Amino acid sequence: MKSSSVWKKFRIKDVELKNRIVRSATNEHLGTRNGIITDSFIDVYKNLANSGVSLIITSNMAIDKSQRSDLAQICINEPENIEKLKLLTKEVHKASSKIICQISYGGHHASKIVAKSAMTPSTTEETTEMTLDDINNCINNYIKTIKLIKKVGFDGVELHLAHGYLLSEFLDPFYNKRTDKYGGTTENRYRIVHQILSKLNNFVLDSHFLIIAKIDSTSKSGDSLFLEEQINICKLLEKDGIDAIEVSGCDFKKYKKDIPYFLNNALKIKEEVSVPIILVGGFRNITQINNAISKGIDLIAMSRPFIADKNFMEKLKKNQASRCTSCNSCFYIYKTRFKHCIFDNEIDLQLYENFHK
Repeated sequence: MKSSSVWKKFRIKDVELKNRIVRSATNEHLGTRNGIITDSFIDVYKNLANSGVSLIITSNMAIDKSQRSDLAQICINEPENIEKLKLLTKEVHKASSKIICQISYGGHHASKIVAKSAMTPSTTEETTEMTLDDINNCINNYIKTIKLIKKVGFDGVELHLAHGYLLSEFLDPFYNKRTDKYGGTTENRYRIVHQILSKLNNFVLDSHFLIIAKIDSTSKSGDSLFLEEQINICKLLEKDGIDAIEVSGCDFKKYKKDIPYFLNNALKIKEEVSVPIILVGGFRNITQINNAISKGIDLIAMSRPFIADKNFMEKLKKNQASRCTSCNSCFYIYKTRFKHCIFDNEIDLQLYENFHK
């Protein structure tokens, strides 16, 4: 399968990737309670780059500290993080890997941290509906944050349009019940994303800086028309200059079979857009990866295998599968005495100390 080898180089605009392997955004729970990057956080990325991962997408960083979705979430705009972000990108680039920063507002996820003051497109029992001023401030904060991301040396930004975070809630009619210009039709629900990308195009003219989007291909509503809606949104993203699209889906933690989970949905999206497609969800071995590439998927993203196997890239080259069982312990780290994985023998002491400060 030489033509679809995962080890071949790939290019997005003028950014050359040394292989087709992407580390998808993963919450390491390694920020402090003040949202500050720790040494352990930087070590995770340094080790991923040194292992040979071509493109690394950071854990979801909070744009607005008042809308964070996790007690240990990195707050990217904290002044104390600026030099740490520069060090992070420098360490990854030393290994000839690329790094993209994923950012978001928490949406309904923020209600776990800030309760009713969490902002969402529409009012719920736990959250508050955003006003037009809130939406305008949100858009401006995205622009300010992406300017920072570019300044500190990242190779791009990923807009999180999936998994129930704020922008995905605008896109999904299951969450978005607005009756103004930000609700109703596909174009209206997409409007906030369009406005962010339109403003970005005014200053991001660098072919070495990527703007990618992560989208859901399934919805909690179970709506059979949801994928068709998302395909239309992907067309709008391409029209607005997005450089690549990462395809995921909701409730991915529940999936135990039909691996990779969203391949068929991603292929349907691939048929309708010309930008590169990154697929995440359930990959555990080289056969699955090469099969997806042979069918037309451009890049393969993974998360849990890199947690279960620090030597996962070496395993792939030896045609060995990840030992990850998809048990999801890594998602519930506060309930597992701060072990990142069931295969870890010891708790992460820095994580434990940060959480209990």
